[in-house]
Amino acid sequence: MTSQSVNVLIVASHLWIGGAETVIRHLALGLDRRRFNVTVCTLKDRGRIGDELANAGVDIVTLPQPPAGKVDYLTFRKLLHVVRERKIDVVHTHTTHGLLDACLCKLLKPGLRVLHTFHFGNYPHTQPRLILIERIFSRVADRIFAVGRAQRSTLQRVFGFSDAKIGTIWNGVPWPSGDVDAEFRIKANAVNRPLVGTIATFIDQKGLFDLLDVARRIKDSGRDVAFAVVGEGFLRPQLEARRRELGLDGDVYLPGWITNAADLVMPTFDVFFQPSHWEAMSVVILEAMAAGKPVVATRVGENPTVIEDEVDGLLVQSSDIDDMTAALCRVIDDASFAARLGAAARQKVAQQFSVEHMARAYEQVYLELAGAQ
Repeated sequence: MTSQSVNVLIVASHLWIGGAETVIRHLALGLDRRRFNVTVCTLKDRGRIGDELANAGVDIVTLPQPPAGKVDYLTFRKLLHVVRERKIDVVHTHTTHGLLDACLCKLLKPGLRVLHTFHFGNYPHTQPRLILIERIFSRVADRIFAVGRAQRSTLQRVFGFSDAKIGTIWNGVPWPSGDVDAEFRIKANAVNRPLVGTIATFIDQKGLFDLLDVARRIKDSGRDVAFAVVGEGFLRPQLEARRRELGLDGDVYLPGWITNAADLVMPTFDVFFQPSHWEAMSVVILEAMAAGKPVVATRVGENPTVIEDEVDGLLVQSSDIDDMTAALCRVIDDASFAARLGAAARQKVAQQFSVEHMARAYEQVYLELAGAQ
């Protein structure tokens, strides 16, 4: 390897709340600054996670935006300016718009290398124009990666990628910092009862209405259990209305988005529950496992690969209220079983899904693309 640092540009459309955005945060903070100069670029809005990165000292650029009501179809020109100004060697994209613009930059700047990571977990159920863009420009990118085996298999089926064309790099997460919000259980009305928690964007994918139905079932069983749903999104009014309709206002806490929730809030949960309808490779599940929490999650996306059922978590059927309720009751009622699941989960993250594993894997690709070894 040469002694010269590799200049890496990580590109996303925005850095608002979401799993892919959290991966970008972990990656940007986890790369070895002795070998890599890292810039993060958002094509549209910077967002809360972007603000967190800026506050952590990461070089972050948001492209100039067009006037209100106007659409800029040539954002790749602005991205190319960033590439040239910072002498970028490798562009790592995480969204369809980023892939398109980076590949156009590659065509205009010989020698630029492009790496793309797919994060979407529900192919082919997305906009046809996005499928078309990915189908064309994934062939222009130098390297492409899935975040898990199930997603990789789906991408091969949808796009026809060969085994040699697409690789897999698992998402990874850091260890909890230990800086816990000691008041959270009080706010969640969970001082003297178990707390089942989740962290999610308030969108249909996350199955949060199912969570409310499960909470009602558990309450009807006579168990005194509190729930916390940390996050934000357009479904908040409907979720609040459903919570009220089910008589759960005192049992289900909706605190909104909490910065660094995996550090501040996750450790306060007794059980982590993810009722998603679909996922790619869920970052928040890895965060829960890293915190040593027993996880109950739906059998979707990469969850069956990450979680060994009955060993380091429990897998349930999506939308099956009975199945989800029964699994949660098992871990709520059996503290020793819950502790075994949590301990095994933490060990698995240390062995396979740490942010160090993810960062080192991407660093190797950056070095290969830049010809730095």
